[in-house]
Amino acid sequence: MADTDRDQEQRKKECLRKSGTLLSQRDYTCARLRDKLLAAGFEEEIVEMTLESLREAHYLDDERYARSFIQAHWEDRSRTRIRMDLENRGVPSEIAARVLSEENKERGNSAEIMQVRRLMRKRGFDPQSASWEEKGKMKGYLYRKGYSASSVRAAMSSESLDSEEFSV
Repeated sequence: MADTDRDQEQRKKECLRKSGTLLSQRDYTCARLRDKLLAAGFEEEIVEMTLESLREAHYLDDERYARSFIQAHWEDRSRTRIRMDLENRGVPSEIAARVLSEENKERGNSAEIMQVRRLMRKRGFDPQSASWEEKGKMKGYLYRKGYSASSVRAAMSSESLDSEEFSV
């Protein structure tokens, strides 16, 4: 075996070892792990081979990462914010959208409506006594936070922000 072949095999092992160390500490997307390995000085070709090996062995899976992230943040972030956060972490947009859609079908819209209601309560907003202008300002605030129009409408139309019941 030539010295260059031995050197390349050694670099592959080092890259795989570094990947194992990183993945033992937390989950990564393919894109984030690629960036970490390139920043550590590994060659593009070796990094790609390592990533492929890790995907085949199911140590690296963007869809699993997305599901885990969604589960962790379902109760405290809007669906739009979750999707944007996933894409910023390197999850391909089609995977993020598909997994988020599946979760939304399974779990429903109630968690997001409850988040909107909590935000309105926190800001001292009562939709029943608010003027048209105040409602517009609150809706704008909630839309900028990434909440859907249907969730905002449902939360605004509920009878009381203090009750846990609401109409959808």
